[in-house]
Amino acid sequence: MPPVAQARQWIAEGRIGEVLALTANFGFDVGWNPGSRLLDKRLGGGALLDAGIYPVSFASMVFGEQPQWIQSTAYIGRTEVDERFAALFRYRNGQTATLNGAVRLRLTNDAYIYGTEGHIHLPGFLFARSAFLHTSGSIDVEFKDNRKTRGYIFEAEEAMRCLCEGRTESDIMPLDETLAIMRTMDAMRKQWGLVYPESDRC
Repeated sequence: MPPVAQARQWIAEGRIGEVLALTANFGFDVGWNPGSRLLDKRLGGGALLDAGIYPVSFASMVFGEQPQWIQSTAYIGRTEVDERFAALFRYRNGQTATLNGAVRLRLTNDAYIYGTEGHIHLPGFLFARSAFLHTSGSIDVEFKDNRKTRGYIFEAEEAMRCLCEGRTESDIMPLDETLAIMRTMDAMRKQWGLVYPESDRC
C-alpha cells in the first residue's frame, strides 16, 4: 500500500527518530449470524485470524521482529470464537505495540507509529489512502494516494514480480516472517485457551 510504504520510508529516513511504540486497530461488526464463516470455529472464524492478522503484521513490519513478551485477552462469544481481542506486545529493546481486533465491534481502524521526534498517523491503515507525518506537535507532511485500484492489487503485483524473476518468496514479506507471525498469534490463542478443532491436531 503506497501510504504504508511511505510510512516505512519516513521511518528509514529517521523522520520520527527512534520508533518506540505503535497502536493499530482493525475491527468491524459482522452482525449476528452463527452460521457465517467469521463466527464458525470449524472454519477458523474469529477476530484474530481474520481482522487481527493485520495489526499483528503491521507491528512486525514496523519493528522488524516478533515480541519477546505478549499479554493479550479476548472475548469468546457464543459460537466459541474470539469476537474481539486486545494485546500488548513488548520487544527486545523495550518498544511496545498496542493492538485490537474485532469481528463484532466497529473500531477506528487507524494506526499510529510513535518515535522520539514525532509520529506517523495512518487513517484506516488497512485501506489507507493517506499518511501524516507529525513532528513538534504539528502536521509537517501529508502523503495522499490517489490510485484507483484496490489494496490487494499490490499483493498480486508483488507475487507476479517474484514469479517472473523465478523467486519463491518476496523480500517485502519473506516466508520466515509469515511463520513467525503465525507463532505470535498461536501464543495469543494459547493465552485465551482457544483451540481450533482441525488445525491443532498436529
